[in-house]
Amino acid sequence: MPLYGKLMKGGAKVTRDKDQMEMDRLKEQEEKKRREVLIKTRMQELMEEEAKYSQENLREVQMRWVELLRREKYVELSADVEVLRQTYDKTLDRKNAVIDMLMGDLTEAEEQYRLALRTHLQSIDSLIELQNQRMSDLDTEYESDLKELKHEFELEKAEIRAKHHKEIEALHAIMNAMKKDAEEQDTDIQTDFSQKKDETRDKNQEEYNVLKQMLEGEILEYQHQINHEHDKYMQSAEEKMKTYIDLTNKDAETADKISRQMRRILKLQEMIANWKANLANNIKECEERNKAMKEEKEMTAKHFKELKHRMQRWRKQQEDKLNRLVAQARETKASLEGNSERAKRVLRLSELCRALETERERVLNFANGVSVEEVEFETMLQAEKQQQFEAEQAGNPKPPSDPQLEAAAKEMSVLLRQDGLVEEWQYLENFWKKFNKVLLDNAAIAREKYHLMNENTKLRALLKQYLDGISVNNDVVASVTKQRAY
Repeated sequence: MPLYGKLMKGGAKVTRDKDQMEMDRLKEQEEKKRREVLIKTRMQELMEEEAKYSQENLREVQMRWVELLRREKYVELSADVEVLRQTYDKTLDRKNAVIDMLMGDLTEAEEQYRLALRTHLQSIDSLIELQNQRMSDLDTEYESDLKELKHEFELEKAEIRAKHHKEIEALHAIMNAMKKDAEEQDTDIQTDFSQKKDETRDKNQEEYNVLKQMLEGEILEYQHQINHEHDKYMQSAEEKMKTYIDLTNKDAETADKISRQMRRILKLQEMIANWKANLANNIKECEERNKAMKEEKEMTAKHFKELKHRMQRWRKQQEDKLNRLVAQARETKASLEGNSERAKRVLRLSELCRALETERERVLNFANGVSVEEVEFETMLQAEKQQQFEAEQAGNPKPPSDPQLEAAAKEMSVLLRQDGLVEEWQYLENFWKKFNKVLLDNAAIAREKYHLMNENTKLRALLKQYLDGISVNNDVVASVTKQRAY
């Protein structure tokens, strides 16, 4: 026992030493962690300061570099600005001279534009007057047709209304007659019902009185018997007799009630059978009348549908006429708009061509007119020459055209133009003069091109002959061998 106590004390001391060592070790670890945290925070602060200093130095370097670049760019831009200023002054002087020249051209163009606009407005006014006159004629024709159609419609409408009123009156008369018949039948049925009701009530009253008397007689007999028995059994069965009397009374009453109800049920069944027969007859008569009225209604509806179909067909015809009129008006409007657009295009082309006119054309203003026939003849002649030249170049020469045929074609074109409406084109006489002048210029240019192309082919042939004479090639050898072979 004492040894055990000593061992326990030694073991406790050992455990206390172990706990102390564990606590010291934990304190050392905590101290180590704290030192590491302090070192990390210090290093973080140093890194932040270093990054801050580096950013400030980088910003200062960039600012100085920007200042240097700005100075260099300022010098370059100053030189460029000086060059641009000089070029701008030169271009400004040149543009001012061009503007002065264009202002003179603009005044001349405005004068020509006023002249063309005046002629154009005159032609437009004449066209508008012609269109207004045509539209007024169409309006009058449309108004007259509309009045006739309205008159016909009103007459037909009045006839339909009169027929409709007659049919309505006939239907009202039929309905009133049917209503009177129904009222008379109702009164007859009510009178029959009241009579039968009175008869049944009197009959029931008589039967009730007879049965009452019979029952009263039987009750008196039963009472005598009961009194006789009562005298015998009064002392011992007074209470039983009372109950027996009560039961007999109840039995009599219930039997009476049952008999009366049975008789009443039979009578009611007979009455119901009679009423069902009357109702069947009335239903049959009403069905026949309804069938006749339904047939008449179907005939009326058929007649109404026919009238409605005729009216719809007439309205559709009128709508088709109106649509055709509107379509014709739209086509007229579209043609006028097309003519207007064509005239605007002609004016725009004249404005564009005016800038390309020469001084002579602006001064003379195409006073010396050129006929359309001459222009067409020149262009046809030039086209034939061009085709002939292309055929010669291709190695398939085209025979020259017959001058008699050309003269006949020219006379035919002149006759066709004389038969036309010349007065309508006198408004654009100056335009046709300019157009003919341009066509003649094109024909002259084409003719000059044709002569130059001929001259070029001749020169090329001479140059080839010269080169063949001073040089030796495959073509020359082949030509020489052919000559020797021949």
